[in-house]
Amino acid sequence: MSVTVLGHGALAELLRSEVQCETPSTVIVVGVDGAVVVESLLDLTDEMIDVIYEQPMQQVIINLQEAHERGSHRIVVVVPTTGMSGGAGLVAQSALAESARVLVKSAARQWGQAGITVNAVAVEPHWFDIDPDVSGPVSIAPRSLVGQVSPVGVVSWLCSQTSGDITGQTIVCDGGLWM
Repeated sequence: MSVTVLGHGALAELLRSEVQCETPSTVIVVGVDGAVVVESLLDLTDEMIDVIYEQPMQQVIINLQEAHERGSHRIVVVVPTTGMSGGAGLVAQSALAESARVLVKSAARQWGQAGITVNAVAVEPHWFDIDPDVSGPVSIAPRSLVGQVSPVGVVSWLCSQTSGDITGQTIVCDGGLWM
């Protein structure tokens, strides 16, 4: 059985083509739009908040509900690491990523008794069109790894039967960028 990957962009396409698993699984790539940079929190309008944060967050909830209804035993939500530390001009996107991570914990607690695991994978910002310099890397990761790390292996493992003891967690897969 192939894994169902929900979401758009290069990362969703990569995961759709590379992640395979026998366990019924759904991968949700959160619709974080890093191309929209708002210089100041004070400049965010209601319309911007709706488009950048509220609509994508509603889609995450819908995707989680669909994954549950579809009978997925493994659910993986993919977000940028920017949500874990914030980013200049990316307040709504950071809030979206962090909200999705909190939702993962809640879903894991609710569905765990049914044998469903729900985890998050935090990846390099570039997968979401976020400039890593804008989002403020905080480690001394080898710069040669930036843009070279693939989340396929981690996502594949989280979708597998062998990952059944892990739930409600965020696995950072960025080559050490956010240590």
